[in-house]
Amino acid sequence: MTRACLAVPFLLAASAAAQMTGEISGRIVDAQTERPVAGALVVASGPALQGAESGRTDSDGEFEIGLLPPGEYALNVQADGHQSFSQERLVVHAGRGIRVHLAIVPDAWLTAPVRFGVQIPVLPVTTAQTGVAVSRERMELIPYGRDERSYEQTAVSTPGVLIVPPWLEPPGLQISGSPATGTRYRIDGLDVTNPATGQQGRRLLQHFIEEVDVETGGLGAGYGRVAGGIVQAITKSGGNELHGSAFLDWMPIEVPRQSLRYNLEGGAELGGPIQRDRLWFYAGFAPVLAVTSSSGAQTDYQYIGKLTWQPAEGQTLALAAVSDDVSLRYLGHLFDRGAQVEAMAGWHHEGSATSSVQSRLQIGHRAELLGTHRVLYGIETARDAAGDARRWYGAAFAQDTWSPFRDAFVQAGLRVERDDLAGATDLLPRIGVSWDFSRRGVSRAYAFFGSFLESPPLTAPGRTRERDFASGVQSQIWRDLVAGLDYVHKQFSDAPDGRTSYDGATLFVAKPFSASSLLQASYTVSSLRGAGNVAGDSPNAFKLDAAYAYEWSAKTTLTCGASFRAIQSEPWQTTLDVRLGMIRSLTSPYLLTVTLDAVNLLDRQAGGEPPLAIRFGARLSF
Repeated sequence: MTRACLAVPFLLAASAAAQMTGEISGRIVDAQTERPVAGALVVASGPALQGAESGRTDSDGEFEIGLLPPGEYALNVQADGHQSFSQERLVVHAGRGIRVHLAIVPDAWLTAPVRFGVQIPVLPVTTAQTGVAVSRERMELIPYGRDERSYEQTAVSTPGVLIVPPWLEPPGLQISGSPATGTRYRIDGLDVTNPATGQQGRRLLQHFIEEVDVETGGLGAGYGRVAGGIVQAITKSGGNELHGSAFLDWMPIEVPRQSLRYNLEGGAELGGPIQRDRLWFYAGFAPVLAVTSSSGAQTDYQYIGKLTWQPAEGQTLALAAVSDDVSLRYLGHLFDRGAQVEAMAGWHHEGSATSSVQSRLQIGHRAELLGTHRVLYGIETARDAAGDARRWYGAAFAQDTWSPFRDAFVQAGLRVERDDLAGATDLLPRIGVSWDFSRRGVSRAYAFFGSFLESPPLTAPGRTRERDFASGVQSQIWRDLVAGLDYVHKQFSDAPDGRTSYDGATLFVAKPFSASSLLQASYTVSSLRGAGNVAGDSPNAFKLDAAYAYEWSAKTTLTCGASFRAIQSEPWQTTLDVRLGMIRSLTSPYLLTVTLDAVNLLDRQAGGEPPLAIRFGARLSF
């Protein structure tokens, strides 16, 4: 029988050892004596993981299970003289982790089973890193994107992220006042930023995406070639159960009809096991068709293929092809599970003349000296080419996350970068501190200072240097509802557009999808200063994303999701996108989902915003 007594619902985020995976760590204590339980076996399992991963508690009752793919997990704890305990619905995101503090019941102490009943959002109390993870459920409920529902469209919901329109330079996504060329785009860890322009070089439909991670600040030494932030798509994978879907999105109506006549994207995906817990596959294909009166028909054929293989326990290889990009990734526990290793090699290319060959090696392990240390170090290389222009980039980094005593964390690191096009070697120090002032894992106060240097386009090799200071306070105020206040100050030097500094403060509330609803609301007041009128200055920005699912009957669920933006620019831009949906259970295991989207429902066309459009969607899944 599974029995446990939970002393305090104590979950906190841990500094994950990798940017593509997360971790579960924590402390196990005796519920009667509150003393640490040493030697307890902790096993993590979930649909995103081949087999199971395990760890044992040390003399302080501490354990760590790393290199976990993003997804939902269950923990099982077994210790001599104690009743076994199972904890479900622990959600891990890429580059993040959760830390649990539980009390397990002695055999001689009978008590009723206690379980975590709700999904608790991740508060990264061990780091000063900030950002948002957009889940697959959220992408299905809220209509992100207009002409093409690609993964980067979800990033605009994140506080501090703004769209710089194509007629301004440089266009793209601007994060907390940094130039758009400082934002890097990744798919499964492979940098897909166009080396010639510094803009997004590869799009991928949200139908193929498991989650989108938007990292906006407090980035540790493991993050390079970035000045603003990172938008990363984690694609779906196979599993031990066969799953798939066929989908269609069609936007035939634009009122009033101007240039866009219609947009059509449809395709299919399929994933599952070749050998259970050993070899998985995932594949998808979708043509994206856009027809306009000005440029005619344009078609983008998107495809994805992925093989995930576990040749031995604790060792994983993943081979992926996303359109014309190829990557190979290794995850493994070495040296008697004393070190966690992640390695990646990949090739991103666009056309025949633009390409980027990349590699990365990252190693993490624990150490004990005046507290607990989480040490991370690695190297990274890239060879970019665009026409006759070339660049070789190399970096080495080291970082230590030190907990000198309970509830306090210091993260210090140094990154060394070499860019042969600029002919310079740069030292980029970064340090962050975080304090869980609630002592229950539901709050944090943090501060961060760091230096960043963008990897500029090959066609414009001027580099923007950035120095960031950030601080904030966040707290779980009711169940899984989190409220926070964040502040960031940036100093820029050598920016091509003349920007010199940025200050921004954000007040937000957020709730992940649980109990049939989700919510994210934020208000940001900011000032972007520089020589002349700097593009992307938006002194006030209000964002609201919300959704609700209503169970109409045993086989039918009705959904409603909305995304509202009010951005001060020249002039104000106010948009409202709404999605109505119905999910109908057919013959098991098939589900039919139909949706109706109204994009720019208010039909506000200020600042070049396209007019009201209607989109129909359908998906048959199993």
